[in-house]
Amino acid sequence: MGENLRLQLRPPMDYPRLISPLMAYPISRNLLKLSLLGFLSLTVSTALTAPANKDTLYFEEKILPTLKEYCFDCHGDGSKKGGVTLDKYNSHEARTTDIKGWLAVWGNLDSQLMPPNDKAQPSSEQVQAVKEWIERSVFKLNPNEPDPGRVTVRRLNRTEYRNSVRDLTGVDFPVMDQLPADDTGYGFDTIGDVLNISPLLMEKYLEAAESITQSILNPLPGPQGRKLFTMGPPHPDEKTREVIAKNIIQGFAFRAIRRPVEPEFLDRLMSLYNQAAKHPDMSFEKATAQALAAVLASPRFIFRTEIQSEPDNPAKVQDIDEYSLATRLSYFLWSTTPDEELLTLAKNSTLRSNLRKQVDRMIKDYRFNNFSPNFVGQWLQTRDVESVPIQANIVLGIKSFEEGQRIFTEALRRSMRQESEMLFTHLIQENRPTIEFLTAKYTFLNESLANFYGIPNVTGSKMRKVDLAENSQRGGFLTHGSFLVVTSNPTRTSPVKRGLFVLENLLGTPAPPAPPDVPTLESAKKGLPNASMRQLMEMHRQKPLCASCHARMDPIGLALENFSAAGKFRDNDNGKPIDSAGVLITGEKFNNIAELTNILATRRSHDFYRCLVEKALTYALGRGVEYYDTPTIEKIVRSLEKDNGSARNLLYEIIESVPFQKRRGDGQRLTNAPTGTSVGK
Repeated sequence: MGENLRLQLRPPMDYPRLISPLMAYPISRNLLKLSLLGFLSLTVSTALTAPANKDTLYFEEKILPTLKEYCFDCHGDGSKKGGVTLDKYNSHEARTTDIKGWLAVWGNLDSQLMPPNDKAQPSSEQVQAVKEWIERSVFKLNPNEPDPGRVTVRRLNRTEYRNSVRDLTGVDFPVMDQLPADDTGYGFDTIGDVLNISPLLMEKYLEAAESITQSILNPLPGPQGRKLFTMGPPHPDEKTREVIAKNIIQGFAFRAIRRPVEPEFLDRLMSLYNQAAKHPDMSFEKATAQALAAVLASPRFIFRTEIQSEPDNPAKVQDIDEYSLATRLSYFLWSTTPDEELLTLAKNSTLRSNLRKQVDRMIKDYRFNNFSPNFVGQWLQTRDVESVPIQANIVLGIKSFEEGQRIFTEALRRSMRQESEMLFTHLIQENRPTIEFLTAKYTFLNESLANFYGIPNVTGSKMRKVDLAENSQRGGFLTHGSFLVVTSNPTRTSPVKRGLFVLENLLGTPAPPAPPDVPTLESAKKGLPNASMRQLMEMHRQKPLCASCHARMDPIGLALENFSAAGKFRDNDNGKPIDSAGVLITGEKFNNIAELTNILATRRSHDFYRCLVEKALTYALGRGVEYYDTPTIEKIVRSLEKDNGSARNLLYEIIESVPFQKRRGDGQRLTNAPTGTSVGK
């Protein structure tokens, strides 16, 4: 189709209207935060904004005594441990506008990280009172009317684009070769404010549209052609051919843009068809393909837009329309465009009334196989196990580099990734407790991975569910090769990486960033060449500045020392027996990884549920969770705790939540909003 098509595509594409604003005002993560956080002042119910003197009195009588008794030893009365001072405020207004500071307090109380376990502890009622005061007086939240936030117009990421094109046309477009890598935010490539577009990327989409439609036409009729041109040979009458073309184009556009086609847009598409059809050498199929290519290059397809009746009114909160709900649902669970059943329900305004039935249907569908590779693959970085550098011969104790590569193959790495992702998929499809992700007495293996782990009686290359022996060293994600490899260095394990990974991605309680100029572990090793990893870590954290953070990470990381950097089980390190016992910063003691896992799955299950909910919401919504999402997060966590952590219920609750079902406008909230107040601690 060449340059002629390229010139014809541009006028009806709406790029000047839809793309130019994005180019003129680049969307950044900070800008999104400004947009979202600025919503605070105008949406608060007047019933919640009590007069300052009344709230001050409540704070002084009910909250301040608790803070003085349990917090001021370290964070008041002249002490500011960690740079935190809770008695620094000189007015009621100053105290209740420090969202970032009080969010940290809220998070540490919720995780029971503060007060430290060796200090006197407030009662659960006192903790709840402080948290509720923060939510009411600082965050100014109404649990009965949660703020749904707003998501930036989202471009399809490469995976979503590839899947959508394949489901629309049958063409498996090589996005990894043809489109640049997507940026990520909050750990995911579904975040609207980082999925920007550039002139180069626009050009790439035009080229992709040409290539995809060419694949449909050549050869014709083939499977791709039959998918679109379903009405038989072209009719000899020109007017009849135009009617047929219009039906094909309108049906394709409806599925591609995921909502009814506007008459103006359809007229432009038909204009492309008619111009092409007049050319004596242009066949009916090729003329129709001109319009189909325009659809695939249109912002209506490339971007996930949601109609808001009052987009500039931040006080206007409303349900997203059912077409937008179908799109959110489909890209959340399938990473692709809605199918005919979802769009039909949306057309009839019956999707909401059949929501759980549709979720159950979608979980059974083959497209649900996209969910774990994209969600778990990014949440727990299982994607990275296929590429992270590991010097297998050194880690495995083999002299030959080639022999190490022969054992630790790309196929083995891929099986490690599949092991973790298949476990999470299994929990949802079989409606198992989500905590079983940590404690499962079974896993998913093929022969090569089972042999690598030392698990007998597994044959064949197909991954399948395998029950583990009662005394197996394996069990749950923390013993999976994907996690163990991704959190290691190329030639050795890294207790710090492993501990930090668990804190950040499974408990949602990350340690503060390391101070500058921290000496490496290798520098400590020079003085103790035969030291065990535990001895090296003890040397490494002797400085008081390092000790507080390492007290969080090291016990968890050292509990995993029985697993090498390649994920194999071992009994000794450098010829010395491995000591995997430890004490969590919250006070729980354990002797090995099995006992640690049990603690995480019982006493620390609240942290796991909260972290999982935050990660899943971030992935589903396309934005980071913020302080005003706390009512939604707490509601879902409570539901999981009451329902034994049902994996299916996790999806139900997210899909039925206010942020997933509703949205609000922006207005002028970009200018005066506070920044840096995401829920993560």
